[in-house]
Amino acid sequence: MGIRARRHNLSPLLSRAKALLLMMSVILIVANLYFLSSTRQLAESYSARQNQATWFLFQLTKEFSELTAITPFAASNKNHHDKTLLKYELTWSRFDLLLNSREADTFINLPGARTFFSTLFVNFQALESQLANINDPIQAKLLSQQLSNLYLGMIQYINTNFRIQSPLYRDQMMQAQMLHQSQIALLLLLALCASLAGYIIHIEAKHHRQLSLTDSLTKVNNRLALFNDLERFVEHDKEFTLYLLDLNGFKQINDKYGHQAGDKALKEIARRLLSLKLPCYRIGGDEFALIELDSMHRKPIWQEIEACFDHRVEITDKNRALLSTSIGVASYPKDTNQINQLISIADKNMYRMKFKREEPQRKNA
Repeated sequence: MGIRARRHNLSPLLSRAKALLLMMSVILIVANLYFLSSTRQLAESYSARQNQATWFLFQLTKEFSELTAITPFAASNKNHHDKTLLKYELTWSRFDLLLNSREADTFINLPGARTFFSTLFVNFQALESQLANINDPIQAKLLSQQLSNLYLGMIQYINTNFRIQSPLYRDQMMQAQMLHQSQIALLLLLALCASLAGYIIHIEAKHHRQLSLTDSLTKVNNRLALFNDLERFVEHDKEFTLYLLDLNGFKQINDKYGHQAGDKALKEIARRLLSLKLPCYRIGGDEFALIELDSMHRKPIWQEIEACFDHRVEITDKNRALLSTSIGVASYPKDTNQINQLISIADKNMYRMKFKREEPQRKNA
């Protein structure tokens, strides 16, 4: 019952997992939009600077921060991919203006400034070759991390060497660091979401495969599962014996007490057959199959199968019925090495036994 309950409860579990995944995806989208918006607002706040050189630096910071923010998502769709390439070109141009524009001479000629920004620009240009691989999420993430390191290094250099002490600038620095940390957290959340999605798909596929191989009424394996197992055993050249069972007296239960009583009888017979600890299958209306692997080194189970029918089966609250079974047996590879022939032999043996059981009844009639 525990296994059946777990199978029954698996579908609601998958539904809840899908809902969780959808909710996480929505959160990621909203967070992404927020970070992009916040980064843009942070960069635009520098526009109040009066000094022209500082304005160039602000433009570089703005484009660089937006490039850093958009790069992790370059592989998600074409819009983000194209925007990443555009932001790279804009950042490149801002570096060029800062280093070569006459309006920025006063700033760039400060001690150490040209050396730092020239080196930073060279390191930035060295990453250009990686843009060709940003369709790969892993490569996009790697490039984003390298850009983030350059960007934060630039922010730290400016804060350390130019002693900008305004409360506004300090606040902007804190926001930049928070955004960077949030972007890292967002990447981790994206990885978690992707892992969760992969796990759910795996569980769902496994669940649906199990359903496709399980008889919906008795919860034992079905006809498809039987053929899959037979093919696997033959492929691995395992010796086995196939038992086909046809219930005697089942039709009378359906005719007299109805199909619900018949279903109850089938469930009980399936439960008894499972107690034999052999692979068990329901392959038709009142037909079952068992497989005995020779590697099990069991005694012949013919008597054990018939013993499953020694006791009456409860079919309603007040009625019990006595069922019997006709058994057909075929062994691989002793009887044949072909699956279809094996089933045909077992089927013929089963109906031969059924005919012998019914013959005295016909004579008495």
